[in-house]
Amino acid sequence: MESKIEICQEHGLAKNLYSCHGGDILSHAKDLYGGIINTGSFNPSQLKIIDFSATINPFGLSKNAVKIIRNYRLIKFFVENYPESYPDTLIDTLSVYHNISKGLLFLGAGATDLLFNITQVVKPKTILIVEPSFYEYERAARAVKSSLIHINTEPADNFRLLGKSYLNLLKNIGKINKNDMVFLASPSNPAGAVTPLDSIKEILNLLEKKEAFLVLDESFMDFCEKFSAKRLAHEYNNLIIIRSLTKFFAMPGERLGYMIANNEIINKFSGNIIPWKITGLGTAIAISSLNDGDYIINTAQKLENIKYNFHGKLKALNTFEIIPGEANFFLIRIKSKKFNGLDLKNYLLKSGILIRYCGNYHGLDDKYFRIAVRKKFENDYLIGKLKEFARSL
Repeated sequence: MESKIEICQEHGLAKNLYSCHGGDILSHAKDLYGGIINTGSFNPSQLKIIDFSATINPFGLSKNAVKIIRNYRLIKFFVENYPESYPDTLIDTLSVYHNISKGLLFLGAGATDLLFNITQVVKPKTILIVEPSFYEYERAARAVKSSLIHINTEPADNFRLLGKSYLNLLKNIGKINKNDMVFLASPSNPAGAVTPLDSIKEILNLLEKKEAFLVLDESFMDFCEKFSAKRLAHEYNNLIIIRSLTKFFAMPGERLGYMIANNEIINKFSGNIIPWKITGLGTAIAISSLNDGDYIINTAQKLENIKYNFHGKLKALNTFEIIPGEANFFLIRIKSKKFNGLDLKNYLLKSGILIRYCGNYHGLDDKYFRIAVRKKFENDYLIGKLKEFARSL
């Protein structure tokens, strides 16, 4: 089997596999920038990749955001002028969107930026990470030399934090000290599992006694908002919720994320604000998208129906086990002994399909991969290729 470094060298990059993520579509278009510079034009079809590796709203930006991008004079203005040093207007919009006080909000250049910011400000000596999870939690911990304790969830529980893994987390909370942290994603990545609010409250209460923090990553929560723990932010002074505008609002290129937390916590970060971190264009697109109620409602309804249809077709493929989850993606285990996730990834790439290999997550092996829910015709195309691959074995 290839080493972790060899696997990531498929794009000519000698880097540890753990630093590879989904959504690396530009790695497959090395001449993109040169082509734009030389011709001044761009045709998305030239990429020839359907990206199932990143969970981005398949319907793209809201119509309000598109109007901004089509306005040449406005784009020119944003590029030629400094943005707000800190976009309070976006904070006001997020406050209305979530129906929470604006004093509970703090902006960052994407969720990953906030994760690193949190560890840099708090400097925990020990961090507990509920696995499998986004590898940037571990990188943010290592950046401040925190000790790590991995809490592995179980395949038999569909990688949900319950039973043995939940008790193991509670036991290890007893070992930590002031300013230490638990990193937990809900919905989790890559399994899409939501942790119940009762469990989150119990975790917070135990951490409160230790003067420690829960960092709850809700980057995928816009797809299933009813499960959010945001209402707990005003009750607990040790809860830090990370949210992202990347996924649901289809703007990963703009790097926009935010934190929801108690005023006491927000004040710790307010003194460390880096000016001009959020672009003027990103601010305008975000505000217009958050104010597009029809886009939000229609997206949620359409994706629910498409996900249900997609799940049924995936389940009918006996070669795969579909892990149930609440997010807009599926973690899938290959049941066959004849191939693994890398074999499948490489096969699908030949047909212009990019999936997320998950053998580099803690607690998962090379039989796991993740796919996003995209438009119906794209999902059907993937189903056809999965059937084709199974027949070829």
